[in-house]
Amino acid sequence: MYPKISVLEQELMARLKEHTGGNARAMSATIITLSSKAHAEEVDRWTESLMGRCPARLLHLRGYAPDGLHSWSSARCALDRQERGICFEDVYIETPDDSAYQGRIWSPLVLRELPAVLVWTLGPEALNSCEYDCVERVDLTIINGSWDLKHYKRGLAVYRDAVASALQSNKALVDLSWERLLPLRYALSRLFDAPHTQDIDVLKTIDIHVSDPWALHLLKGWIQDRTKGKSIQIDGRLEPSYQDGAGQISCTFADGTSSSVEVHTSRQAALRYRDGKSLQISLPDASIGTILERIVDSPVADPLYKRAL
Repeated sequence: MYPKISVLEQELMARLKEHTGGNARAMSATIITLSSKAHAEEVDRWTESLMGRCPARLLHLRGYAPDGLHSWSSARCALDRQERGICFEDVYIETPDDSAYQGRIWSPLVLRELPAVLVWTLGPEALNSCEYDCVERVDLTIINGSWDLKHYKRGLAVYRDAVASALQSNKALVDLSWERLLPLRYALSRLFDAPHTQDIDVLKTIDIHVSDPWALHLLKGWIQDRTKGKSIQIDGRLEPSYQDGAGQISCTFADGTSSSVEVHTSRQAALRYRDGKSLQISLPDASIGTILERIVDSPVADPLYKRAL
């Protein structure tokens, strides 16, 4: 027995009218979050950060639920400046096995003519199979490499190869771990703004300190791609004290001088240049809510990610 889609949609419409009096902003996307029941609350927190930013239908697909088959709907709203509701339409489908993941179960609930974004937590290997028929039904798939490696204990090389295979299959992927490194990448690039542009020609070593191995791997790959043709040694060390995209990168040059960037918070970085001058800079917002809002507005993958792998 499967959930009755028509009943769920009727319930949604009734709850939206109850919460907004019919004055809700039109939905902007469907976001499908797919996880085991055990990880559902953690994964749902990622999409919760969209609340108040853009109206969306959220499909919460939870497999391996100990209480068996359940489905229900709800509506939540925040008011914008025009007193219109920015609403979430929530649909929950829980199954005792992996049936909740099957595309034929949830695809009728996807809003037509609007972006459909899939938050995938089953690992990239399953993306390369036809088992669930999910990726072909959406515009973009979101993974979280650091989360995957932490929860499923995959070796980094095996995980990297599986992600690369998915990209080679022309699957449109966004990795939250990569997107959350934007402040650190931006800060490092600022070290080589004019009048320091030529410093990169005498750069000899780069030392990266971040908290998780997937972030370290991506940063190394990005730097190698950005400095092609130059003989630069790139080292790295894991520092648990750096969390949520924070980190430190040090550069050493041929004459023994050095520069560095340190990100302690998501909004500010300290830069130290070769000549001893220092600068505090503001950083672009890379919170999960901002990342998801951008993806909903423009569901396009970053081509630099593939090269950073």
